[in-house]
Amino acid sequence: MTRLTKEDVMNVTRKLPEYDAELVRKTGLSLKEIARRSVEVSEEKARTAIGSHKVVVVRITSGQGIIENFAEAVKGILIHMGAEAFITRDSDVAGLAEGIEKGGDIAFLADDNRFVAMNFPLRKVIDNVEATAKGYVSALEAMAGGLIQRRVLVIGGAGRVGWNAVLSLKKRGAKVAVFDPNQDRVESLVKGHEITVERNLEEALSRYTLFFDASPAVNIIQSRHITLETLIAAPGIPLGLTEEAYSVGKEHLIHDVLEIGVAAMLVQSSSI
Repeated sequence: MTRLTKEDVMNVTRKLPEYDAELVRKTGLSLKEIARRSVEVSEEKARTAIGSHKVVVVRITSGQGIIENFAEAVKGILIHMGAEAFITRDSDVAGLAEGIEKGGDIAFLADDNRFVAMNFPLRKVIDNVEATAKGYVSALEAMAGGLIQRRVLVIGGAGRVGWNAVLSLKKRGAKVAVFDPNQDRVESLVKGHEITVERNLEEALSRYTLFFDASPAVNIIQSRHITLETLIAAPGIPLGLTEEAYSVGKEHLIHDVLEIGVAAMLVQSSSI
């Protein structure tokens, strides 16, 4: 999991209305609708599920420590989604205990290795990795007007987010191709699946118009790779587009630091 900085998340809550409007313009769907479609539940069921829980955000100090503004950003997204949410005063075990004692039945917490939502009554754990992948696939599907038999290149497909995206794309009927520098791992993962393995990224980028960029590499997508038909879902941090490519393709790009992943985590953790 990429470690965010306080600068990455400091304005997330303030910009949520603007980001929602951007998503609607690009995909026809709001953040709530994208998150709901990530698990294919009805609007009524998602709204009821979210409203039936009290969500607690717990700061964790282990490893490299607390990221300033992170808990506030997560809380802001949860409230924007319609959840009742609060941040505990204490951190770590004391914070988790405080959250439960104050009636929280879903907890959001992150350390250096995992960011999860835990639904205590249902004994369910939702990992941000899987939720983010499903959320971004949902956004790409909406932006593309459907994925059935559409060719999608997953960059960084051997990583955790990338491989979960591959599985989600396959489930939605896409024809998936994978590129990853770790060719041995790719070959191991694709066994038993109808998935194309691309070995030359430069060549692959010239042959696809739908990209799912789950790679942490920078400047791998350049302006020459972007056409009028290009659509990009990019949960990877930092963003893999060059400045020029971003300028050319930004109206056909879905990218954020937390919003889609947290929204999808909430829907997935609260729904049965």
